[in-house]
Amino acid sequence: MSGDAVFQRIISSNDFQLRRKPLIQNLQKLLNAKVITYFASLYHPVPMIMNQDIPLFEDLLRSTGKADEGYLIINSPGGDGNVAEKMITMCRQRFTKSFKVIVPNFAKSAATMIALGSDEILMGYLAELGPIDPQLGNPFTGGLIPARSFIDGLEMIRRNIKEKGDPVQMYLPMLSQIRPEIIAQCQSAIDGSREFAEKWLKECMLKDNPEHAKQVAKWLSEGEKYKSHGKVIDYAEARDVLKLKVDRIPQDSELWNDIWELYCSSALFLQQLGSAKLFESETVSLQMQIQLQVVPQPPQPQPRRIIQPPQAPPPDTSPPQSQ
Repeated sequence: MSGDAVFQRIISSNDFQLRRKPLIQNLQKLLNAKVITYFASLYHPVPMIMNQDIPLFEDLLRSTGKADEGYLIINSPGGDGNVAEKMITMCRQRFTKSFKVIVPNFAKSAATMIALGSDEILMGYLAELGPIDPQLGNPFTGGLIPARSFIDGLEMIRRNIKEKGDPVQMYLPMLSQIRPEIIAQCQSAIDGSREFAEKWLKECMLKDNPEHAKQVAKWLSEGEKYKSHGKVIDYAEARDVLKLKVDRIPQDSELWNDIWELYCSSALFLQQLGSAKLFESETVSLQMQIQLQVVPQPPQPQPRRIIQPPQAPPPDTSPPQSQ
C-alpha cells in the first residue's frame, strides 16, 4: 500500500460517510439484521451509562426504521443500572423478533446488564463481561466501593467478637462510623442487581432454565463468587460456567475484521474529538459532548506576617584593651 493510500485510510477512519457507515452496512449484510453502536470513550472523564444517553439512544433506534431484528455493538465501562434497564426495554420494544449484543472489547457492570437482557451475546476472542455487584460512594474517603464491602466489614467485626472473643470496645470507634441506613442501602442495591439479572435472564437467554438463571444472577450481583468488580468474564467463563447464550466470533472472519475496525475507528474518533460517547447506525452519527466546568476556588487569605522593629545592638561588655 502506498504512502498516500495509508494516509487516506487514517483520515477516512474518522469519517462516518467514508469509513464507519460502509462498515456498518457490511455488518448488516453479514448478520442479516440492523446494526447500531454505542461506544464510550475511556479517554473522557464521564464515560458512564447515564440518563443523558436516552434521547440520543432513542434517536439512534428511530433511525433503524421498522426493523424487528437488531444488534447492538457496545463498548462501555458501565454506569447507572436503572438506565441500562431502560435501554434494554427500548431495544426489545424496537427489535421485537430478535435483539442481540456484540462485545468487541469490554462491556462491564451496567453494560453487562444490557448484554444479559439480550437474546444472545457475540464476543470477540478478547471480549469481556463483568460482575454487576453495585458500587456505592464511600462516605468517608470518597470514590466508589463495593456495596458488599460495607456488609462484609460489619460481619467480620461480629464474627471476631463472637468467635475470637475480641472485646467490643476494640471496635467501638469503627462501629460508630457505620450508619444503619448505609448498610440498608447496600443490601437494597445488591438485591436490586440480583433481581434485575434474574428477571431478564428468565425472560431471555436462560428462559428454559429459570433455576440456573437465579443462580447466575446471584453469582454476578452479590460479590461472593466474583470478588472483584473488574473481574474478567471471558467467552469461556460465560459459556462454560455461567452457561449464558454466547457465541464466539472467529478472529479470522470477515465479521470480526469489520467489527474490530469499526471499534478502533470509533475509539480514535472519540479520542481525537474529546467526545464522551458515540451512537451510530447506517444513517446517523451522534456524539455526546460533555463540558466539565471547573469551579474556581476562592482566594485563600495570606498568613499574617508580624514584622518586628529593628533591635538596638547589645552593649559592648568586653574589657578594655591594654595599650
